[in-house]
Amino acid sequence: MERSDGFNYGYAMNCTCGRVSVLSAEDYYVEADGAHMNCAHCGTSIHFGIAVAALRNQDDPALDDEAVTRFAWYHTSTEPDWPSSDYARRFIQDMEQNGHRPVNRAHYVSTHTTKALHLGTYETAVENMLRRMHDEHDGGSPFYLYRVAIELRPGRINPGYRDENHDDAAQLSISELDRDSLDAVRYLNVHEGTGLLSLAIRPEVITAVQRMPIPLPELALPPMPGFLDREITALAHAKDEMEAAQAKVESIPHGRRRMMYFGVYDDPDGLAKKAGDLEHRYIDLWNQLEDQLAEAYLPSASRPIRRDFNEAMGSWKSAHPTADPQTFISRYRAMAALIEKSPEVISELAHQPWRDLRSFGTRKRLKGRSQYL
Repeated sequence: MERSDGFNYGYAMNCTCGRVSVLSAEDYYVEADGAHMNCAHCGTSIHFGIAVAALRNQDDPALDDEAVTRFAWYHTSTEPDWPSSDYARRFIQDMEQNGHRPVNRAHYVSTHTTKALHLGTYETAVENMLRRMHDEHDGGSPFYLYRVAIELRPGRINPGYRDENHDDAAQLSISELDRDSLDAVRYLNVHEGTGLLSLAIRPEVITAVQRMPIPLPELALPPMPGFLDREITALAHAKDEMEAAQAKVESIPHGRRRMMYFGVYDDPDGLAKKAGDLEHRYIDLWNQLEDQLAEAYLPSASRPIRRDFNEAMGSWKSAHPTADPQTFISRYRAMAALIEKSPEVISELAHQPWRDLRSFGTRKRLKGRSQYL
């Protein structure tokens, strides 16, 4: 059973009076009135944002304990074999290869290899990927989309839901689930799909997963002949001018060149200033191009989602510095399909073979320790 909310949602905000008021995505994006809104019930001014985000649907079907196990849940990961029982070994191996030597090695490893897993809606999973691309240096990483089936024993999920603003769920550990005799914690997600319910679970509740790499080139949005031709030409010209100017100051260390640009050091010929100005112009033209791409290829997404998408694509571009505008646009069209063609993406994933994890989970329970990511 699917549970979808799209990428053009509004927001719900808590007031000190205990009631909830709704806010449009546009007002949220522009931070209308200095990010303030009046409570629809008592008139009190609410300083809106994730710190006071509320459940968007007070009758969210995920509040039904039995329905939770009937939903298809989603997850995005850079791991091709998520959830992997081999994660702890690879974590230690990477730590040692990178020369990282924490003071309390055992505690550090345990903290990072025994966390609960997180599941959400399709939209939440896609937004999580966008955030990771921009915030966690995964702009150039391959991603996989997972569709997850779970099984919960009666009474092993928390009543109601945990509000992530007051009781953090992101770092929830297996030991905390053990302490509370739970297999899953339902929580209000305020970071992706703000206002929806997500799950933090012990790996053993996963019975099976379907997986596919994303994006899917065959679902890419169609190209628009002639679209942005003038902008692409201007961008190429700006790049040539920038590189020619930078070549004249390449012998000057980058840090000193920046100080010359800001007037801290002398720039007698104005070459550092010119190179800096042309670099800023080139960046501005790229930003304008990305804004136009969002208008054309993300018509169903709200402005906050478009912003997050473009930030993620900017990180992809940084990870692929030799990519030209046409290559970038091609990737943009493929990524945009995750938002604009979500039913087709879900359908494609739903037709992938299931990987059965039931016996795998049983073995892990017998060992008494979870080491998945």
